Amino acid sequence: MMRTKLAVSLLAATLVAGVSFEAQGQRRRGLVDITARSERHGFWINLGVGAGKDRYKFADESSYPGWDEAITKPAFSLRLGGTVSPHFRLGGEITGWADSHYDVDNDRVTEYIVGALLIGQLYPARNLGLFVKGGAGFSRSGVDVVGPFDTHEDGFAWSLGAGYEIKLSRSLFLTPTVDFLQHRSEQRDAAGVALPALQEQLLTVGVALTIQPGR
Repeated sequence: MMRTKLAVSLLAATLVAGVSFEAQGQRRRGLVDITARSERHGFWINLGVGAGKDRYKFADESSYPGWDEAITKPAFSLRLGGTVSPHFRLGGEITGWADSHYDVDNDRVTEYIVGALLIGQLYPARNLGLFVKGGAGFSRSGVDVVGPFDTHEDGFAWSLGAGYEIKLSRSLFLTPTVDFLQHRSEQRDAAGVALPALQEQLLTVGVALTIQPGR
């Protein structure tokens, strides 16, 4: 009788262990992230458009005018990267703005600014879509005239911004944003003398789609 009870106990323990192991195996297959899909995770990409207000000036205001009159034209942005934690995303951004018009000689003129930045997005609350953004990188400000000439200046840029991710589905978010970009560049004349530094600012209010495709 004692041997029978012992055998039954061993059999029951084996069955329980087997069921538990199978359930654990179904729950975790290899080294995978098992956090809830509602959280921020993995690769993300953000496509945005908006209204950008651009203005510029030269650093030496004694011989050059101050800030010119701001011009509001379409702006765009492309951001992508990875999720370090539910509170922080790291990635890269390409942002730009352009104004195209005809001058007095009927030549088509396109003024533009574009930046390529390394950015970070900080989410203060784990369960909210609010974030603040900062970044730094390279930028180009230029004027392209069809026919006669085109000119540009390459320089350094930094940016600050904020936004809010509104969940539309498990992997898609509507993201209103506001962003500020500061560009600075310097040129030298034919004699090698430094010219007054160009400073340019772009303030953009827009909306984007943020896609979080998977783990």
